[in-house]
Order: sequence, then C-alpha cells, then structure tokens
Amino acid sequence: MPGYQIFYARRPTFHPSGAFGILRLTTATIQSTHVRLCHLEADRLDDAWQQMQAEHWSPNGEARPLLERLGLSHTSMSVGDVIRDEDGTYWECLDVGWSPLEDDTKKRN
Repeated sequence: MPGYQIFYARRPTFHPSGAFGILRLTTATIQSTHVRLCHLEADRLDDAWQQMQAEHWSPNGEARPLLERLGLSHTSMSVGDVIRDEDGTYWECLDVGWSPLEDDTKKRN
C-alpha cells in the first residue's frame, strides 16, 4: 500500500493557494507555510484524506495535544493542506479534488 506524508497549513485559509491574492503554494515554500503532521498508508489520495478527518483519527480529541505542540489549529484535513506521495509529488487539497504543487526547487541556484 502506498505511503503518504501529511502536511497541514500553519495558518489555514480554507481557500486554494493563489485564490483571493493568497500566495501561490509551491514545493519551495511549503516548509514555511506547512507542518509535517504524519505518515500514513492509503490506496489513493482520497483515502488518505478520509483517514485524516477528525472522526477517524481523533474522534475524542486525542490529537489535540499533538496539534497544539505543532502549532496547528485544525484536526480534519482541509482545503490548502498538502499530501506528498511516494513519487515525491506534493498535492494540494482543493474544494473538489487535488492540484499538484509547482516544483520550483530545481529553479534555485
């Protein structure tokens, strides 16, 4: 089963990046805008998203201490959060579906 890295937005806007003048999220900016929360195994991105809904991984608030320690304010994966797949592609969660992040790390010298 594929493995995924889960990254939550430090300051969630619940809008896809680039919308409403929000800075466009890229692979080079993710370290300053997101926190790596965990690794999980799932068949697809949508399955990973489902596992990261509060009713599945923190039904009684078990995640609250971890989230507070990481400086995060939301439990369920939401618009603007990111999943990294085994191929190294980062996927931004949208209102419906996913969008791959631009890989601008190779443009840096």
